[in-house]
Amino acid sequence: MSLSEILAECARIAAGSSGAGAGALASVAKRHGSLPMSATAKMLVTAGGARIGTVGGGCLEAEIIERAHDVLQSRVPALSSHSLNAELAGDYGLTCGGTAELFIEPVFGDERLAAVYAEASALMARGERALMATGIDWSDGVVKAIVSSDEFIGADNALVRSAIREFDAASELPSLENGVLVEPISGKPRLVVFGAGHVGARVAEAAAFAGWRVTVADDRADFADARRLPFADSVILCDFHDVLGAAQLDAETYVVIATRGHQHDVVLAGQLVPWPLRYLGMLGSRRKVALTEKVLREWGVADEAIGKVHAPVGLPIGADTPEEIAVSVVAEMISVRRAGTRRRGGAEIHASGAHGGDTAKEH
Repeated sequence: MSLSEILAECARIAAGSSGAGAGALASVAKRHGSLPMSATAKMLVTAGGARIGTVGGGCLEAEIIERAHDVLQSRVPALSSHSLNAELAGDYGLTCGGTAELFIEPVFGDERLAAVYAEASALMARGERALMATGIDWSDGVVKAIVSSDEFIGADNALVRSAIREFDAASELPSLENGVLVEPISGKPRLVVFGAGHVGARVAEAAAFAGWRVTVADDRADFADARRLPFADSVILCDFHDVLGAAQLDAETYVVIATRGHQHDVVLAGQLVPWPLRYLGMLGSRRKVALTEKVLREWGVADEAIGKVHAPVGLPIGADTPEEIAVSVVAEMISVRRAGTRRRGGAEIHASGAHGGDTAKEH
């Protein structure tokens, strides 16, 4: 279950509209070493014994579930430290262990909790970003708030304000400092794929599976057909000579150019390369990329802007089939998305030097 769904269920419990009655939400606050859990994992444990989400499974999760039931009964938040020793690490197939500190908070009928959780879930559904701050000490009442670009909901006190102010705005990882857990809450990133042919469709499908909100755009009505692309959030029929308005692009948008021909790539690149985007990748052979760059320079596009394009698109894994190319492209997008974080397996990404022989051309 997604984070948005977990938060929505927390909102229902806090509003008294869930049959679960009460629950406890376990969130990874800090982690070190090799652990079978995401750095942002969450799990909701309900009074009826249901578990929504996961913090890694196995023995560690069993310990956390036991602590969550204690918090559920006491309605007192708790920090819970867990270690994966050498013996347990061997059971997981890991070469070393690690430690994790989880914050476990009670979820019960409370207007403040309901408002914060509901807003967090709604922000994620809209694809927006916010910070959720939760105090560890609830002896004087619930200490939880969410702050977006234009709204503050929840406990408004100096400790929460200070923790939010000091949080690294670019980070995607939680921070537990001075008695406050601050977590970035963000919706799915958005990808626009120009070109709905074999490769473009597979890139869109793989990205949707990996957590992107996907828009596919094509200038052919029979290809820009939502029935062909059930995994896409939206499908656009548009003129490739005028795409900036049609696709509603912004600085957080990921874009992949995967059209059926060089002439369309050039037209799209001329509009998109100067535009501020989170990621811009272009499918094709090195020869096609070089020709496109030559035309862009003739059109007066700056070398700095051209150098930011991931072309040929995708990580260099020897991809050949449309499905393999899609995997390499989405892997590169994930690396760009996670750049600067402490998540495992981060890769250094360059705009050039991806896969790409002539077989990478779209059809």
